[in-house]
Amino acid sequence: MGLWQSVKSMFSKPAPVQKPLQPFATEPDPDELVVPEMTSAQVQQALSGVQPPLLLDVREQYEWNQVHIIEARHIPMNRVPDQLADLPRDRTIVVFCAHGSRSFGVAHFLREQGYDACNMTGGITQWHIAGGPVEVRRR
Repeated sequence: MGLWQSVKSMFSKPAPVQKPLQPFATEPDPDELVVPEMTSAQVQQALSGVQPPLLLDVREQYEWNQVHIIEARHIPMNRVPDQLADLPRDRTIVVFCAHGSRSFGVAHFLREQGYDACNMTGGITQWHIAGGPVEVRRR
């Protein structure tokens, strides 16, 4: 069979029958990870409140060395379980990373351990874009 006949046979077949879309389930999926999230603007506002949250940067050391939020506490993601006793249980912990993916998992872990933790959407990248102060290491 030549190239032209192959292409022609692909387009001469009837279209597959598609199933109708099903509506979203009204009940939450028990396996879905649910973590409260705050935008960088909400975090900046909370920092000026009566009881400001602890900012927890879970990026790797080399990332912290490049740029970081001055007020933040730095514990790389893989070391958080070993340093749980050093984290406050009496205030909210806002966890962040570069873009918000790793910190989502860490915030979920902290919530499972009984901490009041949330994820900062967009991470330090969005924080900086929104005008949040950072310290940049100059080379």
